Amino acid sequence: MAIVSVVPKQLRTIVVDLTPVLPGGENGGAKVFILELLRRLSEHAPQTQFVLLTQAASHEELAALDAANMRRVMVLDHANPPIVRRLGTRLTNAVLRRLPGRSKRVLQRTINQLRPMLRAPSQSVIRGLKADLLFCPFTAPTYFEIGVPTVSIIYDLQYKTYPEFFPEAEIAQRDRTFVEAMRRSTALVAISEYTRQAVIRHGGVDPALIKTIHLQVSQHILHVAAGDESILARLQLAAGQYLIYPANFWKHKNHEMLLTAFGIARRNGLDADIRLVCTGAPGERQRWLKRAAEALGLGDHVLFPGYLADAELLALITASAGMIFPSLYEGFGLPVIEAMATGTPVACSNVTSLPEVAGDAAILFDPRKPDDIAKAMISLASDKALTARMVESGRERAKQFSRSELMAEQYLDVFKLAVGLEHGSDILIGVHPDGWMGPTLALQFSASTLTRTVNFEIAIPEWVPIKNITTSFLRRDKQFKKQAISRGASTIVSIPLPPEGGHFDVNIAPTFIPAQNGHGGDNRDLSAILVRCYIEGANAERIVLYPEALAI
Repeated sequence: MAIVSVVPKQLRTIVVDLTPVLPGGENGGAKVFILELLRRLSEHAPQTQFVLLTQAASHEELAALDAANMRRVMVLDHANPPIVRRLGTRLTNAVLRRLPGRSKRVLQRTINQLRPMLRAPSQSVIRGLKADLLFCPFTAPTYFEIGVPTVSIIYDLQYKTYPEFFPEAEIAQRDRTFVEAMRRSTALVAISEYTRQAVIRHGGVDPALIKTIHLQVSQHILHVAAGDESILARLQLAAGQYLIYPANFWKHKNHEMLLTAFGIARRNGLDADIRLVCTGAPGERQRWLKRAAEALGLGDHVLFPGYLADAELLALITASAGMIFPSLYEGFGLPVIEAMATGTPVACSNVTSLPEVAGDAAILFDPRKPDDIAKAMISLASDKALTARMVESGRERAKQFSRSELMAEQYLDVFKLAVGLEHGSDILIGVHPDGWMGPTLALQFSASTLTRTVNFEIAIPEWVPIKNITTSFLRRDKQFKKQAISRGASTIVSIPLPPEGGHFDVNIAPTFIPAQNGHGGDNRDLSAILVRCYIEGANAERIVLYPEALAI
């Protein structure tokens, strides 16, 4: 990605991809942050329309965001459309096989006319909404369309640092999302400077196009929130007589080392009445940690209360002797700031983003050394002078991360930057991984001082039921080149690229569906095969777009 030109443009419509949002707390802290950000964006940009793309499962829950300039559009319903489309295709194939030639052709033409309405929404929804910008707060630019500036948030690159914590398939998926965000986003936001530097290092991103915007927690929300103090009685806990670690039981949260350190602390002078509370959703790993605590002789001193409602968790944090946070990896570390805002002393890891977030308002320790964690636990529980200073400095530190209005202003600045830039990456979309093309392609190309040409080598196999196809090249919906290709032939179409960069579309017609013509169960809408596509420069530079393109 590179800066090409800056031209002021108006932000009339911003489309926000909220399709990853799940009901309840399944998205963790990211969901809380994003909802707060959207409320503030709506307030700070009253002339901009925000269109929220949702899925059926969370569509109604997100109604709380509705405002004069913010509305929801449901684009995913996992319960219905895929099944309906598959069933419809099977029925259509069965009917077509039994119809005479003329009737079969008429029905096939009707189906082809209706088919665009059944395609995945990512192929048309953004332009249909006349978006000036696509905002992807969950990183993946799923609804990316060439010609529409895109901003994505990067939370962390944990899979790069600790690949051993992830299954191979998840590493591949995370890496694919990261690569697509790098190539398709016009500008990026990192939630910490630590994350920003990691993205620059691993993604080769122009530093000018990725901005650090820290998470901000509205202190108003924390101050008016009511804690459910009955949770202490239910868990048989006394205020000030326990340490708390609010985290799910993912491996990078480092619970094994925490249990080891707790045992060391008890042997080294920690008050015998001090207990350790580890909240988080139940599961196999939680059960394994319970067994580990029992094996260490800590079964009566470590509590695993499971997933707690916000009010219960707030009460537990506020009444604790302190928060212990031994995570090995954080993109930000929001619980640290939340605890500080409630006047709870914090001890946390000195790695990744945590020193950046905690500053000098927390006891810092090496999370890989149980003796260091143990010392921090003893200090939290018994050093009253130190914890008093931590509480005071923690409240001041939390104020620096409580300006959600500033966060909204910073995001709007990034949005304005993005719409003023021409994307600097060369991208081809619309090609299936096996080389088959559908009815459309789209090419985005960067600016260059060199004379450059893009070359498409296209072929039509002998067996296809189409005698020839026509490729029409359009820029701003106006055709500037047309090429016919016959069945059984291949050809190379060369297009000179203007120096200022830009994009154009390719329409390919007619198309066919192999399954409806006796060729297996392939129900894709296909046209021809793209053998290769590359940009060639006057200096013999060659940029291969396919087979190395981002295919969709």
